[in-house]
Amino acid sequence: MQIVYALTPVIATIISAHCPGTRAREEFVRACVYGEWDEAACMIEGMLAEPWHLRGHQEARLREFLQLLELNRGPFSSFYNH
Repeated sequence: MQIVYALTPVIATIISAHCPGTRAREEFVRACVYGEWDEAACMIEGMLAEPWHLRGHQEARLREFLQLLELNRGPFSSFYNH
C-alpha cells in the first residue's frame, strides 16, 4: 500500500496537467488519502480512455497505478477502506 501513497503525487500531477483549472488533482489526492479506490480508479480509467492526450510515459504510469489499485481491491480491500 505504501507504493500507492508514494505514487499518488506523481499521478496527481499527470491528472492536473490534463485537467487545468479544475479540482481534479485535489479530488484524486482526496480519494487516495481516504481509500476511495473506486473513485481514484475511475479518474485514471477516464484518462486512459483518451490515450492520445497523454505524453511520454504518462500512459504507462497511469496503467501501473491502476494495476496497484486493482491489487488493493482484492479480498482485503475492505480492510484498508475502514
